[in-house]
Order: sequence, then C-alpha cells, then structure tokens
Amino acid sequence: MNPFITIRQASASYPVFVGRGLLDSVLELVQPRGRVFVITSKTLRHLGERAAAGAEIIIIEEGEKHKTLATANDIVTQLLDRGGKRDSMAIVVGGGMIGDTAGFAASIFLRGIDLVHVPTTLLAQVDSSIGGKVAVNHERGKNLIGSFFPPRAVVSDTAVLGSLPPRELLSGLYEALKGGVIGDPSLFEMLEKRSQIDLDAVVRKAINVKADIVSADEKEADLRRLLNYGHTIAHGIEAALQYQHLTHGEAVAWGMIAANAVGVRRGMTSDALRRRIDNAVRDWKPSPLPPLDATGVLAATEHDKKNIGSTRVMVLPREIGRCEVMPGITEDDLRHGLAAIGIQR
Repeated sequence: MNPFITIRQASASYPVFVGRGLLDSVLELVQPRGRVFVITSKTLRHLGERAAAGAEIIIIEEGEKHKTLATANDIVTQLLDRGGKRDSMAIVVGGGMIGDTAGFAASIFLRGIDLVHVPTTLLAQVDSSIGGKVAVNHERGKNLIGSFFPPRAVVSDTAVLGSLPPRELLSGLYEALKGGVIGDPSLFEMLEKRSQIDLDAVVRKAINVKADIVSADEKEADLRRLLNYGHTIAHGIEAALQYQHLTHGEAVAWGMIAANAVGVRRGMTSDALRRRIDNAVRDWKPSPLPPLDATGVLAATEHDKKNIGSTRVMVLPREIGRCEVMPGITEDDLRHGLAAIGIQR
C-alpha cells in the first residue's frame, strides 16, 4: 500500500498511511527490524493486539496527569526488563497523551528506537502524531520536557474514529479548525458549515496543513510556530487547571477565541474575521470554562516554548488560511484575550 503522504524533514522522512481498516496491517506496513513492543492503555489493549499480534504489550495509564517523566521512566524500565534492544520497535497505540509520552520514552531508550504512531483519536490523527515532536509535561507547563524524534511511520486507521465519545471527537475537530485557519480555507469552510462532515477528508486535509509546515521547519525555528495558534493561552488554561476539566482541544478552542481578540487589539485581525472564527468555534459548543483566575493563567504562559528571551510572541490570524507570529505581546494584551473568554483578574 502506498502512503497517503511522505513527510520529508531535515533529519528523516517517514510515510503517513491514512485509511479505513489499516489497524490489522500495521506490521506489514512498517516492516520491523527486531522485537516489537506495543505501548498502549488498558482500554485500548484490544486495538494494540490487532496492530501487532503476538507483540509484547506495555500498559500505561491514560490522562494528562500521567504525562510525566515518571511514566516515561516506567516505560523505559519495562523495555529493559523485557529485553528491548537497539533494533526494537515501539508501536504506540492511543491518543495524544499516549503518543507523546510513549514516543518520548522511545526517543530516550538506548538513545532512540524505531517508533510507529498508531493514533486512535481524531486529535492525534490530525495533529500530535504528525511532525516528530514527543514530550511530557512539567509542573510548570505543558510539553516542557521533550524531543524532536521523527517516527518510522504513522498509521492512521480512520475507522476507529467511529467509536470515539462525542467529546473526544470534538476535541479533534477544534484542532482541525485551527489547521484550517492557519493553512487551508477549504478545511475551515467544511467545519464552519457543519453539514456532512467527512472525517476521512478532515484528517487528510489537516495532515496536509501540518506536513507542509513541519517539512519546512522541523525544529520550530520559525514557520512551525504557526501551529501554535490558540495554544499560548490554551496551555496556560490547561496548566492552571492542572490538566483537568477540559480536553486539550477544548482548551485550544477557547485559546483561539482569546487569540482573535488579541489580534483585533493589535491590528492584525479584522473584527469581521474575529467574529467568523469565533462563531465557527462556538457553534461546535466547547465545554464551558471552569472558574479561573487570570493571574494563574498568565503565569503559565511565561513558560510558552514560542517565547524568545523575555519577548512574548503569539500566533494571530490575518485571514482564513493565513496566520502570523507577532512579537512584543504584552501582559495587557493577554489579559484582554482572557477577558474575551470570561477570565478576569
């Protein structure tokens, strides 16, 4: 089977397979060199067993609170205990949290073993499995401990999306909306209209947006920062909530609305564009924000990876399909954005 796309980055190239019914063909598609280890969760074990029949299974806990160095260390310990070698392969079956955490463990085990992402959520298929970034959280912020580590392959079986709970599906749709704003007006319009959503098309369009960016900028030196539209405040919200109450996609939804308000304030985003994006996001009804204090959210944004030195930067929309990185973002700008989503002093 030919891949949907081959992502070509400076350090490596890797195929991305997209289609229905691929789960049972993972081993055939990726051609392991040595022993295979499947890393997944208890609830997804049955999918892991389909992805690599007969492989060793390593189970980790789900949930953002388990996206830690301790979990990555446990994976490394299990790989050592079970005889993992440099030619071993880690097939990671799960959503973004599992992909990031297990992928990070694979990147540091014996200085890196073959990694295959088998994303099982819409958010992971459209975003986190693509681009070669793996990470765990620190108590001071999201994804502050991580690596750039291209996978051997990504295998996205869109058939598994049919069993996702509605809230998990929506989490991925918000990330796809983000992709539309930064790089594909047709993707944005598909989700804006909300009628006859073709998830296979959403996945493919969103992957193309991200592939174009990560191929040009592997290590977030410049262009790749555009992928963080909505994430500056989203990561602050997640950290302030201790990674509870909201899904990542829901936090990004609110983060986009906040960013749009900052864009209007700074003269980059027209009010008509702000209303259009805000309406598209709100029409998908993200979960309400729990009570939050602006100061706590702001403190978490200090550790945003996009910041350079003491200068805050933020990704803001210029038009549908085009965003820009704006430096010199002030605390007042951020407070204005937070006020737009109901987070006050």
